[in-house]
Amino acid sequence: MSELYLVRHAQASFGAANYDQLSDLGHQQSRWLGEYFKQRGMGFDALVVGDMHRHHQTMDGICAGLEVDGSERIVMPGLNEYSFTEMTEAYGACYGDDPLYQTIAKDPDDRKNYYRLLRKVLTVWTQGDIPDVPEAWVAFKARVLGAQQQIQGMADSGKCILAIGSGGSISTFVGGVLGIPDENVFDLNLQYKNTAISHFFFNTKKMNLTGFNSVPHLDTNAMARYVTYG
Repeated sequence: MSELYLVRHAQASFGAANYDQLSDLGHQQSRWLGEYFKQRGMGFDALVVGDMHRHHQTMDGICAGLEVDGSERIVMPGLNEYSFTEMTEAYGACYGDDPLYQTIAKDPDDRKNYYRLLRKVLTVWTQGDIPDVPEAWVAFKARVLGAQQQIQGMADSGKCILAIGSGGSISTFVGGVLGIPDENVFDLNLQYKNTAISHFFFNTKKMNLTGFNSVPHLDTNAMARYVTYG
């Protein structure tokens, strides 16, 4: 059996003009995870990333902590995140009188209500009730499961793969492996920690989840304050 360590990107730049960049803490989280892997004596036979800046930056930090080159990596756009900004705009075009939407439109930095709106928009999205959305839920799910199939196709006895994705894509990936109903997939998304690991054993026919949303590199009283979700 082969192993997959599927990691959510480190903390991104919430509230910045370009969210698709790691924060200063995000860069540090990535390096801490790489240092943890090095302390465990772990190495990887293949590196896989989604095609987003925060994915590549997270892999860069992990490789720096591992003290490996890491320049050879397989890019799988199937691990990319949905575009919440564009999705929210499409939601607003249909449901612009929603008080929660209006709250975020006035104050985009309101984190509490941002995540409340995110949950609401994702629910409507998976139900297919947002017309003219840039990427339909069925298309998003298909590309994520396509990435899963690509990774399974890389199976080789004893092979160990490190992959970086986003909260939505990883939750959909996990949901596909476990057979979770679409309406419940994003219950996973909204609890996913930055640089959290989901661990799988797999071959070309089957993939089993053996660990979910763990941050062993931050799992001490001293490091708990560095656990983030965005």
